[in-house]
Amino acid sequence: MARRAKGEGTLRKRKDGRWEGWFNIGKDETGKTKRISVTAKTKTECQEKLKQAQAKYEEEQKILSSHNYLTESDPTLERWYEIWLNTFCKGVIKEYTVHGYASRFELYILPEFGKMKLSEISTVACQQFLVDLLNNGRIRSRDTKGGALSIYTVKGVQRTLNVCLEKAVDEGLIVKNPCSKVKLPITNKPEMKTLKKEELSAFLEETKRSGCYEFYYLELTTGMRLGEICALEWTDLDTVNKTISVNKSVRKLDGKLIITTPKTKSSIRTIRIADELVDLLLAMKERQIKSKYIFPSPETGEIRDTSAVTRRLHRIQERAGLPKIRFHDLRHTFATLTLEAGVDVKTVSHMLGHTDAGFTMNTYMHVTDDMQKNAADKMKNLIENSGKDTKKIKFPA
Repeated sequence: MARRAKGEGTLRKRKDGRWEGWFNIGKDETGKTKRISVTAKTKTECQEKLKQAQAKYEEEQKILSSHNYLTESDPTLERWYEIWLNTFCKGVIKEYTVHGYASRFELYILPEFGKMKLSEISTVACQQFLVDLLNNGRIRSRDTKGGALSIYTVKGVQRTLNVCLEKAVDEGLIVKNPCSKVKLPITNKPEMKTLKKEELSAFLEETKRSGCYEFYYLELTTGMRLGEICALEWTDLDTVNKTISVNKSVRKLDGKLIITTPKTKSSIRTIRIADELVDLLLAMKERQIKSKYIFPSPETGEIRDTSAVTRRLHRIQERAGLPKIRFHDLRHTFATLTLEAGVDVKTVSHMLGHTDAGFTMNTYMHVTDDMQKNAADKMKNLIENSGKDTKKIKFPA
């Protein structure tokens, strides 16, 4: 048998006097090597036919690659991720969701599993990977924040890998999803931060001095998300019915601000606002630069940068002598105070744009527990105060 250099295939003279040449193109489902072969009467002719067959095969692979077709029965995760993202995600789900998937894969998943074939990824490997991320997965700001990643970030990585591998199951590439049985360690939720009742006055007074009272008055009376407020247009304000329509949101994608649909279907909602707020907004409209947005960028009149809002909020808190909290914590403040005031959970859930009231109850369990205790105490007092009457009640034997 005559062998050629690596990548040029193999030649041999058969017993019948003819020449045969071949080259390997991978393995089949059983692990058996697949190859393409040619035959000819002479060695020179066989070499030429083998060279032509290789060139044809390489050209076909280039065409398949340019169309992003999957040709492997057991691709690497890196290869499957490319197909999954471009075929099943882009143009099908929201752009910022696709961006999140890509970011988690590039930062965390591909460096760990990218070169592994789908069939080689085990549940144990997924479990160890996610636990390691939780304990020592931080890439940025390790010097100031330590090596541990937040449970929120790790859960995002878990969901992303799980969705990708579940689609591989649907397409028959693997029998089961190795990430579906992974269990993350139970961690304590960080304490919810809110403005206290006694801090509201100082906060709102400082917003007046800072020229953004209407913005925060709206937030603290509706609990809207920051992106939802920044996306509000004057056409969303109904001054007759005193309502605000929430139907879009501002998000930052690759450093650019974009308008997108809200987080969920439940996030598309109409919220009743206070009469005083309607008057405040209309008065503000008269003195601000002309813009279709209710709260535009003061420099351009276009979409307001959500990051700029957060930076300004922290300056307001500092000047007011208040603890530093996130903008999202103002949403928690609205929910907590309205529930404490006796507003029913279903109404608060609708105003927040939650999918169901059960989620609201779970999120604000500390408040709803107090509400249930108050209800129980009221019933106890009612029964005690009507004790004389209850003694007259005769129950059947």
